[in-house]
Amino acid sequence: MQGSARNETVPGSASLKRRWTLVAIQGGTLIPLTYLWLGPASEAAATSPEPDLAAGLVGLLLTVFGLPWSVFVCLLDNRYDLFDSPLRDLFVIGPAVFNLGLTAFGVWWTNRHPAVEHEWEIIEVTDADGVELEVEAEPRS
Repeated sequence: MQGSARNETVPGSASLKRRWTLVAIQGGTLIPLTYLWLGPASEAAATSPEPDLAAGLVGLLLTVFGLPWSVFVCLLDNRYDLFDSPLRDLFVIGPAVFNLGLTAFGVWWTNRHPAVEHEWEIIEVTDADGVELEVEAEPRS
């Protein structure tokens, strides 16, 4: 019995442009949020002892952009009070920047090492006693 299976095809330039566009959107959203967190949100939170809704929303958005890594930072904060330390900005912004770098690296790696399409032929072989032997498939040239 013969059959064929195919791997994913080589990504086209349109697909690659869409992926880089998503990286640009992620970076274009992260940069203003980082500015707001480091600038106006920190100033507003420092001037008033009351909770600031806008600063909290900026911090929440940065936390969402940092998922799943920001969950671990929040768990560490519960244990070690990291957000009250001078490194607070790093713990809020760091996971989001890490995700942006990870996404950009993934798009770059996919472009550099694309999946190549192969045609595979699957052959089932049985010997005279009816016992099936498994043979690994090899790509056709």
